[in-house]
Amino acid sequence: MSSSSAIGGIAALLGLVAAASWGLPQDREQPVEIRADEGIIDHDAGVHVLTGAVQIDQGTLRVRAATVTASIAGDRLARFVAEGQPGQPATFRQRLKPGEPFVQARAERIDYAAAQERLELRGDAVLSLGEREFASEVILWDLREGRVHARSEQPGGVRLKLPAPANAATD
Repeated sequence: MSSSSAIGGIAALLGLVAAASWGLPQDREQPVEIRADEGIIDHDAGVHVLTGAVQIDQGTLRVRAATVTASIAGDRLARFVAEGQPGQPATFRQRLKPGEPFVQARAERIDYAAAQERLELRGDAVLSLGEREFASEVILWDLREGRVHARSEQPGGVRLKLPAPANAATD
């Protein structure tokens, strides 16, 4: 299969990423733009792989990675994994609600499990939710529950940056 037809098949699949329950509804209506050096689709296994300077854009959704692997079950996205390379992490950005800042993530590996609505960042991970920033070796974000769990094997390896309380400026 040529890489252009593989990328076309992946474009249809990745439209399911933006169709997840998070993100702006209008993102789902935008075209998916994908650039990569190579694309491979294995319909029987339900696995689609993009490699080499991968760029995916759809509305406010932006993914950059060395490799992106998407797994489907039936006609639904099951899992989406973006992996960086040494010195260049995978990145993800999307606006979840109108007027709110972008959610931004970077890590050696970004793994989205669709059924669980969970984003897992591994390896020098950073998750920015507006003015709140979490940094650690591993960050789990449960989108359904709105919960972030950061952990590290290193003492003091979890770093949080939180905004000043609203009344701090008036004290």
